[in-house]
Amino acid sequence: MIRKKEIHEISHEVVWQWKKMSFKTWKLAPHCDGAVEISMEDTTLLVTAVMEKNPDLNKWWFPLSIEYRESYYAAGKIWGGRFRKREWRPSDDSVLYARLTDRPLRPMFPKGMVNDVVLTISPLQIDKTHSPGELSIIGSSIATLLAGIPFAGPVGAVRIWYINNEYIVNMTDQQAEESIMDLHIAGTKEQINMLEAWGNETPIEIVKKWLEIGQAAIKEICEIQDQFIALCTVSQQTITTNNPSDDLVTAVKNVVWEEKINSLFWKVEKWDRDRMFKEYETLAKDALAEKCESQDNDWSVGHIGAAWFTVVKKAIRKKTLEEWVRIDGRKHDQIRQIHCETWLYDRVHWTWLFRRGETQVLSLLTLGSPADVEFSDDMENDQSEARRIHHYKMPPFSNNEARMIRFTNRREIWHGRLAEKAIEPMLPDEADFPYTMRVVSEVLGAGGSTSMASVCWSTLALLSGWVPMKKPVSGIAMWLMKKWDTELVLTDIKGTEDFVGDMDFKLAGTDDGMTAIQMDTKLKGLGVTKLQEMLDKAQVWRTNILSFMNQTIATHAQTISPYAPFLLKFKVQADQVREIIGKGWATIQEIVRETWAKIDLEDDGSGVISGENQAIAQKAMDWINKVLWVPQKWDTMKGKITRVEKYGVFVDIGSKKTGLCHVKQLGSWYIEDVAALFKVGDTIDVEVIDIDNMGKIALKKVENTK
Repeated sequence: MIRKKEIHEISHEVVWQWKKMSFKTWKLAPHCDGAVEISMEDTTLLVTAVMEKNPDLNKWWFPLSIEYRESYYAAGKIWGGRFRKREWRPSDDSVLYARLTDRPLRPMFPKGMVNDVVLTISPLQIDKTHSPGELSIIGSSIATLLAGIPFAGPVGAVRIWYINNEYIVNMTDQQAEESIMDLHIAGTKEQINMLEAWGNETPIEIVKKWLEIGQAAIKEICEIQDQFIALCTVSQQTITTNNPSDDLVTAVKNVVWEEKINSLFWKVEKWDRDRMFKEYETLAKDALAEKCESQDNDWSVGHIGAAWFTVVKKAIRKKTLEEWVRIDGRKHDQIRQIHCETWLYDRVHWTWLFRRGETQVLSLLTLGSPADVEFSDDMENDQSEARRIHHYKMPPFSNNEARMIRFTNRREIWHGRLAEKAIEPMLPDEADFPYTMRVVSEVLGAGGSTSMASVCWSTLALLSGWVPMKKPVSGIAMWLMKKWDTELVLTDIKGTEDFVGDMDFKLAGTDDGMTAIQMDTKLKGLGVTKLQEMLDKAQVWRTNILSFMNQTIATHAQTISPYAPFLLKFKVQADQVREIIGKGWATIQEIVRETWAKIDLEDDGSGVISGENQAIAQKAMDWINKVLWVPQKWDTMKGKITRVEKYGVFVDIGSKKTGLCHVKQLGSWYIEDVAALFKVGDTIDVEVIDIDNMGKIALKKVENTK
């Protein structure tokens, strides 16, 4: 089919939530199926959509790709080192923007669609005030609609803050620092299908109201999208689906009958379940291979794989919804048995090994000096610092997959950020605890709810490692299964349940409020009332987990690991900083070289010394005190002659301070030739007899100074 496009630019401008927005199409990226230039104030993105017209029929999943292309020119910056100025691997923020966009759009495409769809987001200008996150979702929705790809849109998105008892929509990033919560919410005119939120012990009732305001704002931006699309000429594209026919599903059932599926999949370990899934999929493909080759049906190897997954999914959902029996035999509100161990490895600053059912997470804490903070210099941030770092790792072996470990993937980046944001509000202030904290959550067994396990056991690792957290943080993952009027909410989901369920809901927080929320759904969306009910249930179950954690350790440990660095805080006058640093940084480099300590010194005179042990830190502190030592009148000390003149000798009295011992003060008799009695390098005993306003020191030679 030949699709005709308009040859002139179509634009539309509106004011939405007190912000100027504009939409333009048919000017940039003319060869794309759909393209839109979307702006909010001075942040502008180009979003394009392209669909593969001849897809691989052996696929039975939807191949949607979201690419956020970080472009430093958009922020007026040249990135890179001396020999490389090209953008390289995507930053964590760009990966998170892509994932943020994927989550609300993916469930809106037709079921069974196998055409590759690539949505590319290219920042053209960034004002560092209006985040491109929500614009990426809105722009991707418009680009998909302009491309004529079947899509249950439009999809809108909005960011909301809560400041001084008021809900604020589309606030700037700078104002957001005053808010007790930060909500990213997306969905359609009537339903919500994505939540991502960070809070500082935000009460649940505030969050519930928040959802209502978010839904109303989403409806507005969806209607604005409709107005813009109505100005354009859109040609609908034809897609390819790989939904298995009822006949094929029945044929697969006859090969691997349902009773056998039930007996094999219920109450077995993950590795056995995965092995059997592949084994019986192969059995079905072998049994039906001859029919796949015939010309009188539309069966293919890909169709058989889709049919086999459909059979298993229906079996699990039927058992769960109709009999209220979960795949491991638990009740819907029952948490798997929890087991934990601590202090596994002496040299690590603290460790916690957590096991909940088939999920196993090892959380490891490392404490460092203020110099160990993580600096980020990306498209939107200029030299920002992070003193609390959480890294989440899920290697292939945790899922019994025979794959090499390559770069950090999007899932690992996202789950690491989720746990980091959930715990961050409860960490001590830098003035009270100057350590840099890094927690690594090593997922050694993936069996569901690993991100919330990371939140819980990272909290315990921090508390055990002497970090004075304000309050402990716990997290819970929930799962919704829905079929017509029947629905069931489950807690502590397993990986298989997540795969066949309809919604994933995560909540983290303290006894007094929420610190993080994340929700994804495979449905087109959920109503505000249903999400409010989920909040209440999640809060109850999360509190139960927090009670268990408090029984394990309720407050931070009183002793630090002997292998953690020892920090010594100090404060000097601002005008003394130059003395500690020395000319060309010579003095401070000498201290570091001779003591093996690290010194972090601010312009206001506050500083922190970090040493492998207390003795090293104290040695560096003594050296600083020596550098800053100021002699007082009548102090006596030994000194070394550095210069000899007719009128006296100059004596180094320590701490790089020199005084003049006039010829009249060199003895009780007159000395005619000073050089005859005193040589450079001689040691003499002197007394401070005067210090003038310019800091010049006058000395007198004395006898027997110790």
